[in-house]
Amino acid sequence: MEKKFKESEIRELESQLSLPSGQMGIEVGKKMNETNIGMTLNSIDFLELKEESSVLELGHGNCGHLEKLLGLAEGVRYFGLEISETMRNEAEKNNSNRQAEFKLYDGKNLPFANNFFDRIMSVNTIYFWQNPEKLMQEIERTLEYNGICVLTYADKEFMKDLPLVGEKFKLFDKKDVEKLVSMSNLKIIAFRDKTEFVKSKTGEQVERKYTMAKIKKVKA
Repeated sequence: MEKKFKESEIRELESQLSLPSGQMGIEVGKKMNETNIGMTLNSIDFLELKEESSVLELGHGNCGHLEKLLGLAEGVRYFGLEISETMRNEAEKNNSNRQAEFKLYDGKNLPFANNFFDRIMSVNTIYFWQNPEKLMQEIERTLEYNGICVLTYADKEFMKDLPLVGEKFKLFDKKDVEKLVSMSNLKIIAFRDKTEFVKSKTGEQVERKYTMAKIKKVKA
């Protein structure tokens, strides 16, 4: 029998999804890795990694997918940024034997030099960005010319009726993403839509529709 969640439990889960912390955050991180793995692996494939790629991931969670990413091309360098200390620590613990660097950041400023990465990705984090315009400009700054960024998000129409989606979420559709990207010198070169059946964070079986936006840095 599926557990029925109280409203207070749903709101606590919403808080943990936006900023996992403590033991509950660790458990939420494991569940996120399980339910988001399809989105994450498809996003990695959409990145079109090449040899010696330098990859940044924003909001990597416990990073249970890193082995797959590093195995796609020779010499890939991986950097992960998190606002959650709990998730940063879990990622380091889960990947202690792999070539990767994990850092905390403030969610707005990327602590890297201009044109540092040729690939950037983020899955299911855009809802929680405190300053989307600023972060998009930081992605532009740190991405080299002709570099690729993949942003993956569950569509607004799917998300809006989920019990756990409350005030901490800002929902996006393609028009919203196009508007956000237009505030930079980045350019969307492709959208890819996917559908999958997953168990939601509150236990229901749902048909999740999500979109991957492939974005490129071009000359102004």
